Amino acid sequence: MKIIRNSNLCYACKTCQLVCSFHHTKTFWPERSSITVSRNPQDGTIKWRINATCDKCIDEEEPLCVKYCMYGALQISNKNTDKQEEKVND
Repeated sequence: MKIIRNSNLCYACKTCQLVCSFHHTKTFWPERSSITVSRNPQDGTIKWRINATCDKCIDEEEPLCVKYCMYGALQISNKNTDKQEEKVND
C-alpha cells in the first residue's frame, strides 16, 4: 500500500501534517509528523514529503491523512505506478 498525492488537487493546507502528528503524539505538533508540507511563497510550488516514521496509521481503517484530506489530493494505491499522481517519495 502506498499513499499518493495528486499535485493538481493539493493546496498545501497542511491538514495531513496535523492529523499525522495527532496520530503519533495525540497532540497537534507538526514537527512530530511523518509528513512535511511546504509552499514556496515566490512561485507557489508545493513540496510534500513523507518519511520513514509513517506507519500508514496501522491501527486505523485508513491512513488519517487520506481520510481527512479535504481536497481529495491523497489516496491509497496498491499499484506500483500511477502516471497521473506523484509517488510520495518522488
